[in-house]
Amino acid sequence: MNHGTHKKHKDREDSLSELAQKIKPFVENIIRIQKQAKSLGIFVNDRELLECTGCDLVEDVAFDGFLMTYHRESDDMADCGLRFEEMGEDKYRCPVCGTALKAEIL
Repeated sequence: MNHGTHKKHKDREDSLSELAQKIKPFVENIIRIQKQAKSLGIFVNDRELLECTGCDLVEDVAFDGFLMTYHRESDDMADCGLRFEEMGEDKYRCPVCGTALKAEIL
């Protein structure tokens, strides 16, 4: 690598580092807001919705953004109030039959 190429590479690294420092507070805010929304029951679209492979319980998102579940065979698709239990970063358990599921992280 010649001196000119090295300098361009170093300048680009410095520029990216400076950009990362500028956007870091915004990213931290987004993460904080997502955590708050998730704690309120709002689906933050960080993973695929769950569908139990052992029974007919499925997740969906209501028009107001809140996570809901219903039984696939139900006539009205009303929220039954059950929630898949988070067991780890991408592992969940069905509250009806106990089936362990792996969520696809987006």
